[in-house]
Formats: sequence, structure tokens, C-alpha cells
Amino acid sequence: MSSPESLTFTTINMFNFVEPPNAFYDFENILTQDEWQKKQDWFRDRITELNSDVIGFQEVFSPNALKALVNELGYAYFCTVDEPKSEDGYVFNSPVVAFASRYPILNAQPVIAEQLERFGIEFEFNRIPVHACIELPHLGITDCYVVHFKSQRPKEPEVNNEIDEERLSPLNQLHDEQLGSWLSTVQRGLEANILHNHIIQQRKKTNQAVVVMGDFNKPLFHDEFKGLLSHELRFDKFSSDYLAQFQLKDSWDIYGELKGIDLLEKRAYTHYHGAKGSVLDYILLSNEFDSSFSGNILEVVDYTVTDKHIVNPTFDIDQFSTDHALVSITARIRQA
Repeated sequence: MSSPESLTFTTINMFNFVEPPNAFYDFENILTQDEWQKKQDWFRDRITELNSDVIGFQEVFSPNALKALVNELGYAYFCTVDEPKSEDGYVFNSPVVAFASRYPILNAQPVIAEQLERFGIEFEFNRIPVHACIELPHLGITDCYVVHFKSQRPKEPEVNNEIDEERLSPLNQLHDEQLGSWLSTVQRGLEANILHNHIIQQRKKTNQAVVVMGDFNKPLFHDEFKGLLSHELRFDKFSSDYLAQFQLKDSWDIYGELKGIDLLEKRAYTHYHGAKGSVLDYILLSNEFDSSFSGNILEVVDYTVTDKHIVNPTFDIDQFSTDHALVSITARIRQA
């Protein structure tokens, strides 16, 4: 376990973590028992090496199997707030997110989309975020969130059983793809803003520290995430003094400021699409972790990206790992 002076948080995309004989997305996607054992062993080894205190998981189709795995590794607390969905009982198409913790998870709840009712918009999360209240050393009860925002895959139009040659034309397919891509962006933006509203309303009530982690499915600098990091009203610049207490910051930026690292320095990618790399996996933190705020409690002293399995894989070892890097941060109690 981490020393009492520090806490380590990790986010892990489990890449279709499904126990056979169940399948993911297609009936052909069933791991053999040997493959399933290798996948479990890979995650078991990485989790042991990272020695984290709190872990957020995405792409979990078999939460009971994951719970058993982390319990075996000393994580006595585990939670999720949703169930994986399947078409016929064994081909699953909708994974869940989950938390494992060495410290007590006092309660867990889904993030509810209440804000959009006032705008007359019907909405549901693509994957429901988990909000867990975890009792941590130094911080006390902390609001921890694990998310898996909507992918960049274009939203598909409604299925029409009638064959329409016009709809199958390249021009119409192009339009559908462009519109579907935009709708996916809108979905991510709504998810991020609804999550932010939930976080700040909770923080207003309790003033508890906040940790947000997960797979954002697009780099954080894109417009759909602006609301998640916002702390200033458009026409009231003086509001920032009050709203700063609700601000979330990228842990990489906090770490860079503390260590004096050039923030323009190339950041390790967490996912590759062909040869193109992107940072898709993040850990966001409230002011309690930011040394630039006088009242901070912890300092981010380490930021680690575990990526050998995607940048220089060994087939026998990494064959059944994950297509994302694992991102970890360690925060130590403020020294002075």
C-alpha cells in the first residue's frame, strides 16, 4: 500500500473485459479460457506494479469477475452503478465503469442528468458515470468520479428495413457520417457539462475534494470539454474569484507547474489510431491537489503513463492487454 503520506489514483480502460462464454459486440468475440486467463493475469500484474489506492475502470462487461480480481489484490471496496447490457444474454454491447479502492467506499450513485430538464432536452448518458464517496487519508470523504464519455464513432441513423438506393449513395453516406460524427460530439459535450453540474452542486453542498478520472475519447482541449474546466462567467470576469473554488484542473498541468516542467513538452499519448497518437485518458483534480492554491492539502508529485504494451508490445505478454495506456498520479501531503 502507498505510504500514509501519499495517495495514488489510476484510470484503466479494460478493453472489452468480458468473461467467457460471454462475448463483446459480436458472437465471434469470445475469449477462450486460456485467453481470458492471460487477460486477467496482465491486468493483475499491472495493478500490482502500480500499487494504487483508488482505481477507475472503463469497458467492463464482467464486473463480478473484475471485483473478484481486485479483491484478491487487496482492494476490499468495489462499486458500479449500472449493469452491462446484452442483446441475447451473452453478446454484450454496453459496458460499465467501476471503482476499486483500498479505502472505504461509503456510498456510490449514478450521475443524473437533471440540468437539461430546464432546457427541454431529453438525454441519457452513453455510459453512466459513477460518483463514489471514498474516505481517504488527509482528504477525508472525497467525491470520486469515473467516466467513459461517448466515443468518436459517428452515431448511426435509425435502421430502415426498406432498401433505399438513394440513401446508399456515396453523397448521402458522407452526409450521414458527418452528421453522425457531430451528434457524437454533441453527446460528449452534454455528458461533460452535465457531469460538471453534478460535481459543482455536490461540492457546493459538502466542500469535499474532487477526483475525476476516465476515458474522455477525445483530447481535453476540444470544445465539448470546456464546460468541465470552466470557472468564469462570460460577462462577469469578477465571478472567477468565487468560482475558482469549484475549478477542476488536469493533473498533468498541476504536476507540470509543481515540477517546473515545460507544459509544451510533448505529453505521452494514451491511445493510438494507426500511427496517430492522442491523449484520451485523464485525471482531473480540485484545488486540494493544486499547490498554487494556499489551502491545498496534497501535491501531485508523480504522473505516470504505463504504455509499453501499446508503443513497444511483447506479443506473448501484451496480446490480451488494452489499447489504452494506464494513467496514474501520486499526490503527497504538502510538505510546507
